[in-house]
Amino acid sequence: MESVQSRVSAQEWTLRVELAAAYRVFAMLGWTHLIHTHITAAAPGENEFLINPFGNLWQEITASSLVKVNAAGEILDQGTTDLGINPAGFKIHSAVHTSGRAVSKWVMHIHVPEVVAVANLQRGLIRGLSTYSMDLGPISYHSYEHATDAESDVCERMVNDFGPTNNVLLLRNHGSITVGESVHGAFFLTYQLVEACRVQLLSLSACKTDADLSTVPDAIVEKTYQIVQAKYTGEDFGKLEWDAARRQMQAEFGDGYRA
Repeated sequence: MESVQSRVSAQEWTLRVELAAAYRVFAMLGWTHLIHTHITAAAPGENEFLINPFGNLWQEITASSLVKVNAAGEILDQGTTDLGINPAGFKIHSAVHTSGRAVSKWVMHIHVPEVVAVANLQRGLIRGLSTYSMDLGPISYHSYEHATDAESDVCERMVNDFGPTNNVLLLRNHGSITVGESVHGAFFLTYQLVEACRVQLLSLSACKTDADLSTVPDAIVEKTYQIVQAKYTGEDFGKLEWDAARRQMQAEFGDGYRA
């Protein structure tokens, strides 16, 4: 039987390996909801995308098992499993990928409880509360609607709420979406978001009133964000951190994701 690697381009195979690695890094970090939520990446073909086979645990995902679909969610390449995809999940991702946003190649969607908790707060995420939150840039918000609601154009509304330039969308009562042009950019944005939410919940739990919180002024928050975006580490945002997380994942799970 023809292998997946033999029937796709070298560019797509490299992308498959990176995406499989991302799924396993998320599994290592505990950012999973059993088989739910998704990481998707735009494939080299026009309006073609890679997504997880719906039913696999994230630590089971390999480069060959990923499913290739078009923007409508129709399967173009099944991969090595007989599993389909989660239509509701991909509907959200497809809307972001095809929205015409400047940044939309990688889309990461999580239901991490701390992130859901902060998304539920009317005030949302406090950007000046930690070094984690200052790395995120402006935050967008979207009120809860189920993606399969036939009576609601939820995806159009979600994309409008996201806006053209923000890279973090908090989904009220649901989770978050982070986007990037690279796996490392989207990954580290997600990492900083999760940790920012944890710090915020810890801080709020120790306070009686807002007066007990110490926050950084908006001007310094914005300046810090710009410094971090401008290759503060000598590499693109998140590149060194992604490489480190991937090495840690390989040490724990091995390199079976490459298969």
